Amino acid sequence: MGKPSNKIVEFFKLQASMKKAGHISECFYHKKEECRGPIKQAHSLQKNGRLSLIEGEVNGQNKIYTFSNTQPNEKSYFGDLKPIGKGEASTFFGFCDKHDAELFSDIENHEYDDSDKHNFLHSYRSFAHSYHISKQGIKAGNSDKKPRTPIDEPLLQGFKMSLVDFDISKAKLDRMIEHKIYEKLCYLSVVLPDQTIPIACATVITPPYYYSGKPFNNHLDIDIPYSDIMLTVLPDYNQTIIIFACFSDDGASIKFLDEFSTLSDLLFFKAVSSSLISQVENTFFAPAFWNALGLEKQKQLLKEIEYNVAEGLVMPPHKGFYRSKINLFDTRLSAQKLGIDCVWLK
Repeated sequence: MGKPSNKIVEFFKLQASMKKAGHISECFYHKKEECRGPIKQAHSLQKNGRLSLIEGEVNGQNKIYTFSNTQPNEKSYFGDLKPIGKGEASTFFGFCDKHDAELFSDIENHEYDDSDKHNFLHSYRSFAHSYHISKQGIKAGNSDKKPRTPIDEPLLQGFKMSLVDFDISKAKLDRMIEHKIYEKLCYLSVVLPDQTIPIACATVITPPYYYSGKPFNNHLDIDIPYSDIMLTVLPDYNQTIIIFACFSDDGASIKFLDEFSTLSDLLFFKAVSSSLISQVENTFFAPAFWNALGLEKQKQLLKEIEYNVAEGLVMPPHKGFYRSKINLFDTRLSAQKLGIDCVWLK
């Protein structure tokens, strides 16, 4: 796409300033009177070992990669990916000590069993992270502690728009977790057996199109609510776990999951890859994974990240379901093929 536009540069500068100006420390669990202990800097991905699994050496230090931390060159803001430390990755001050330990003990201390409870807890945590980021964005947008830019107001309105819908969804999740009503979410859970893909994600996506190409979420009309889909990708010691979740009363989101469920294995993993790349949010992967892509696929991935960030900023939105040319779940990129030790995670 050539030299980066001022709007893209401003967008990334704004993201960096938001982390400081928008800092929030607040337990996501709704019964605040039950909170005990400090608000922890917790990972959105349960089992800290999962981030250790995707750590790798970069210039003599243990690092990981993420789509959203790029390094510019003379031609593009997306000249390369810039590694970060595990402590910077996917953390948020979103649960007190008591609730971080008690709410998630079942998925922290037991192997994934594809139960409604396990799928709910992973999805709940992914939602909590996205909710937290939206609240931080609003706080930062209203702050005087960061420089003002021309894209401040549109970005702030985007956060406000998402939080209105998030608050409705949060109220539903509050009731479900308090009363252990795990079946009120619909799940599409897929396990890639015997292959640990060293990539992890915990987020909420609002795709503008179905896989079939029909319109889904309207990102331009503030009066039309979003349909939220929680997406979690977990590398495990002998498998890779992908969990989509949506509310059982949200027919539009259920249709999205249904379309994915009918895809062949190859098309499904390509569709998940496309969803991760097009959202560019809270996804992390190992240096060995990045290196194994090779130069041409690295360039292609950077090009796709730039395209998806540029949408709405310097170019019109993509028409139809975004389809990446890269399959992030290619088994040739598994930890087993890359020589990454996974057994200790068991």
